[in-house]
Amino acid sequence: MLKKFFHKENGSITLFILLAILFFLIVIFSIFVASSNKQQSQNSEIDKIKKEYAQSVHDIDQIYKSTVLDNLPNLIKIGDYVNYTYDTVSDGYSLPSTQSGYTSNQTIKQPNTPLNWRILNIDKENGTMDLISETVTNQLVYLNGALGYNNGVYLLNDICKTLYSNHNVNISARSLNIEDIENQMNVTGENTKNTYVNVESKLQYGQTKTYGQIGSETENNTYYPNLYAKENTSGINTTTTKQDGIDNSENGYTSPTSDTSTLADSLTVTQTFYYFKTTPANSCFDNSILYDMVFNPSTQYFLASRFSSCFDLSASFGLFRVNNGNLSAAYIFSSGSGTSAGNSSNYSGRLRPVVTVNIDQILPCTGTAADGKDKTIEHMHQIKGIYEAN
Repeated sequence: MLKKFFHKENGSITLFILLAILFFLIVIFSIFVASSNKQQSQNSEIDKIKKEYAQSVHDIDQIYKSTVLDNLPNLIKIGDYVNYTYDTVSDGYSLPSTQSGYTSNQTIKQPNTPLNWRILNIDKENGTMDLISETVTNQLVYLNGALGYNNGVYLLNDICKTLYSNHNVNISARSLNIEDIENQMNVTGENTKNTYVNVESKLQYGQTKTYGQIGSETENNTYYPNLYAKENTSGINTTTTKQDGIDNSENGYTSPTSDTSTLADSLTVTQTFYYFKTTPANSCFDNSILYDMVFNPSTQYFLASRFSSCFDLSASFGLFRVNNGNLSAAYIFSSGSGTSAGNSSNYSGRLRPVVTVNIDQILPCTGTAADGKDKTIEHMHQIKGIYEAN
């Protein structure tokens, strides 16, 4: 009956209902489109605000960084104190004899009292500065023989990295090396280095000597620590020295090695060790504060840098160190044939950790000068992240 009513008598009503439904759908669609366009507009505006904010933060950081850089001579100087703190490592650093060459295993601990940190170097071009511990660590590290030579630089850097880094602010520690010192030397220092002569062999820095000539006193004195074959200025079974190898402050390995030494038919060694005593050393640097920090007469520590030294009958291999105000040597391996693996010696040294900090991480001290003797937090430059944590 209802069907009949709509089809026969109310066809116009049916058409009206269909038109109403169509109109309703059009309205809904229009609302949806308007809403979608509004949402897109809002998203676009939000993205614009985000970009403007990010640019503003970047601009602020750049302005801050350039301001600090432009005012470095007035704000930050070599020798200033910086409030750097490192992570606590309760277990210390385990150093087995199979890595150090020493007769016993060692556990290297952090000092009982925190180290004070001072600015060693400012690299304005790269926007970084190096901080050095004011004092050496209080525990000796022992190295010996070919293992001590091969692993020495790696171990010194790794011990410092493990014990004196701050992971919260992405600062990694390493050991002081010879380049840290050489980069600060003046012309007198460079001349002292380049004119150094081995008192026994009379060889000057940079000159070479070949051991192993058949029938000579050096015929069997051609043992070398295996890492030496990879180093620049070495010559294994040749009088031509290597020029495409590693430098004397590079680790040489990505982890400690069990490599020891090898006997060569001939061994060409370059005199890369040089020495200066307290009196000439203080004239090798224009900055007396820097000299006092590095060569304090009471200090004795390893540098993470290898050397070779040419004597009449054999060559010696070792690590640089600072000892009682002098640039000195730790001779830990000899090419001589005293044993089946060359001669070796125990040497001990403390550590001098260094950390590199971006200049824009520094909040300069605006009160009393940070280079004063007062080492309280108020008289130190601060490091972002460490400062907020305090």
